[in-house]
Amino acid sequence: MTLWLYLHFPSLQLDALFRQPDVGIKPLIIVDEKRNEVVQLSQLAIDEGIRVGMGLGSASSLCSELKVLPYQQQVESRLLKRIAHWLYSVTADIALYPPNGLLLRVSNMLTLHQNLNSYWQHLAQHLNRLALSYHYATGYSPYAARMLARQRLDHICADQHYLQQKIAEQPLICADLEPKVINHLAKVGVHCFDDLLSLSLPALSKRFNIEVVNYIGRLTGQLQHPVNFYIPPEHFEQYLELYYEVSNLQYLEKPLLKLYQLLDRYLRLKDKLAAEVLLVLHQRDSDDLSFSVTAAQGEYRADKWKQLTQLSLESIKLNAPVIAITLKVTRTLNKYAQRVDLFKGSQGSLSSSELVSILSAKLGKDKIKGLQIAHDDRPEVANQLTAPFSVQAKILKSELLRPSLLLPTPVPPTEAIQIVSCPERVVTGWWDDHPVVRDYFIGRSETGRWLWLFKDKNQQWFIHGMFS
Repeated sequence: MTLWLYLHFPSLQLDALFRQPDVGIKPLIIVDEKRNEVVQLSQLAIDEGIRVGMGLGSASSLCSELKVLPYQQQVESRLLKRIAHWLYSVTADIALYPPNGLLLRVSNMLTLHQNLNSYWQHLAQHLNRLALSYHYATGYSPYAARMLARQRLDHICADQHYLQQKIAEQPLICADLEPKVINHLAKVGVHCFDDLLSLSLPALSKRFNIEVVNYIGRLTGQLQHPVNFYIPPEHFEQYLELYYEVSNLQYLEKPLLKLYQLLDRYLRLKDKLAAEVLLVLHQRDSDDLSFSVTAAQGEYRADKWKQLTQLSLESIKLNAPVIAITLKVTRTLNKYAQRVDLFKGSQGSLSSSELVSILSAKLGKDKIKGLQIAHDDRPEVANQLTAPFSVQAKILKSELLRPSLLLPTPVPPTEAIQIVSCPERVVTGWWDDHPVVRDYFIGRSETGRWLWLFKDKNQQWFIHGMFS
């Protein structure tokens, strides 16, 4: 039989909120607006006497400084996918049970581990890095593992007799059955699972409706339960809701570091580098504020991304307080080994790519350019601005002398010049409406300057450059 593991996250929305210890935090409750009752609450709220299931009015009467957030199922579902994506690197078969549960098929993973305990220790160690509260249990059917985990069994076991005994002890109210079905069973004296498990499926079908028979059959593993396994996306995207509103961009430093630490772990597992990320600041009662941060040749380290982001934030102005942050990777690169020349010695604490990344974050990507040689004989367009570290086609080196300083605009000579070289004719540019017909020479002025000058088709002389 197949062994399953279920992870239940009872306060997923609450645990995912970013809470900074050095900022004043009030007791917090999350309220289901449809039922008007508390579904999640912080430890400070528990200390005030508030409990799960309490009405909003009763909770407010117990604490005057109470922070209230609405329960958002879509937020938990999004966070559940994030957890599944995180666990996918250590366990293969994962199924989502929105909004707060994950089902894992254990049997196939035991061939990679010595035993069940070894598998659980490896999985729990990876899961605990997310700092989420959860309950867990194993079972020989998805329904069994789910029910025991939601009843906080918190025990990993492959003993079929023990697990069946634990199921039999549970009250029927914790079953995934309609309330009217549970009430009907209670009226005929069925209050716990032991009353149903003692009967065979044919006997159950004679006494109860098909819903009860199907549920017990799937709970005990006698009937097959269809499971749709999670397929992780290829991109990284994380959403972080803040416990408090932020109007000063400096206070975003720690939330951003938390997001970049998740990105760091993701890139290490994928053995990749992020070249560009998109940050979205969700503002209260205002449009989202989006901006990109780039690393010239890719980066994975959280502290480096935080540094680049802080430089970009200096040029950003908020329209309203920030309530949440989304981080998304828009461009990745394959990781490669850094090339280091042993004979150059110490070159400073920053590499060329790190320097370009810092300048781009500080000044903007459009302000940082590199140089590239173009296939053009016209000196004024032979060098072109391009993106830093752009790969260019190999160009054959010319044996002709060229000056180290080229004037932005050729100027007529103002002194006598002695020509010391043969002419070099340049006739080109007819394809872009900027034709050039020139004869270039090397000359020496009366003051001793070595000049590069040309004579145009009108027999006019111009100085175009100077040799060092």
